[in-house]
Amino acid sequence: MIDNIEFYNSPDGSICVKPEGEPMFVLEESNRKLIQEILATIRELYPDAFKALSELYTRSESNRSFFEFRIVSRFIRCNFGEYDALSKDIDAMGAFHLEDVRCPLRGECLMEGRICRPTLQTALSPRETEVARLYSAGYDRLAIANELNISVYTVVRHISNIKARLKLRHSNQIISLFKG
Repeated sequence: MIDNIEFYNSPDGSICVKPEGEPMFVLEESNRKLIQEILATIRELYPDAFKALSELYTRSESNRSFFEFRIVSRFIRCNFGEYDALSKDIDAMGAFHLEDVRCPLRGECLMEGRICRPTLQTALSPRETEVARLYSAGYDRLAIANELNISVYTVVRHISNIKARLKLRHSNQIISLFKG
């Protein structure tokens, strides 16, 4: 799971990644695991941004890894590019905290509201609803994974997505919302 990460745009246009407790590195196409995890979150929580980015970079689609790198790097540049030492762009629970990134095209960009400042998809998927129901019934993450025949990692991601979609801070809030 991706967590505790700060991103910032460097003057040369590259994206610097600073995981908590680890050295900073420049995001590259070879950072497949990080890119795929961020891409999955964009696809699930910001489907309009994912669609717009996919259309924008459609010419790169034949090279899948480059295509995914371009989508993720553009999303980061437009939404996480400011260095902020007080709060992480991706927090300890894997939630995204979008920033108001300085952009010379702010107010004129055709992609504003889609790629930068994207709309969060707040409706839960059927699977997220099932995870929330089981979680609120007292199942732990492993029991949910076994019940739904999915990995614990997938359960954790669903819980993170539920919290993001419903703007919850703690997993326990899921229990209060779905209990009954």
